Amino acid sequence: MIVGVMDSGKGGLTTLSRLMQVCGGEYVFVRDKLGPYGDKDDGFVLSRTLKACALLKDCGAEIIVLACNTATNVAIHKLRENDRCFNYIGIEPAVKPALGSCNRVAVALTPTAARQEKFKRLICQRRDKVKLITNGSLAGQIEKFYFDKEALRELAVSLYAECDGCDGLVLGCTHYIFLREYLLELDPRLKIFDGNDGVARRLLRFTGHMGVASVRFEQID
Repeated sequence: MIVGVMDSGKGGLTTLSRLMQVCGGEYVFVRDKLGPYGDKDDGFVLSRTLKACALLKDCGAEIIVLACNTATNVAIHKLRENDRCFNYIGIEPAVKPALGSCNRVAVALTPTAARQEKFKRLICQRRDKVKLITNGSLAGQIEKFYFDKEALRELAVSLYAECDGCDGLVLGCTHYIFLREYLLELDPRLKIFDGNDGVARRLLRFTGHMGVASVRFEQID
């Protein structure tokens, strides 16, 4: 079975890595040359996500993982509505496990994801324990400085400064996971959560372990 994975940029590589570790198998990874999506309007995100998924199907994908919180929030309902016989797995901020083990949780995600009803429903019953952090440029900065450790460390410092009063941090964008090690340098006691383990568990339920992992890369222009 070929598993398709799409993201608006490099963030989905964190998801891909986890899927390959947990599930093994053959993957096609598609990134969007025009991403990240965090500060884009819903119409743009929807059209680009549909285009990426169409390419993955053309590449033989039999199941598709949206390794992008913004794309999941905006597009997964439409994808499932358009093709009810195809399996799409989305990613969402790991708010529930964070709230289960923390007193107060900072949730960092993109403005586009934060304004979606899907996310609002996720936090509606525990809004008093959630501090929402949105930044339209952070994913793009991480994409730009992907190979610059000092720049990433500075971005982590800025993000951590907004977590005042919180003992947990949910990284609600797969790009943000690249800051994890630097955040833990700043505060080893900070409990950090992301959605990649949840995605891996869901894929494993569909496929079981698929053997030796391999991947090829594509992009949409």
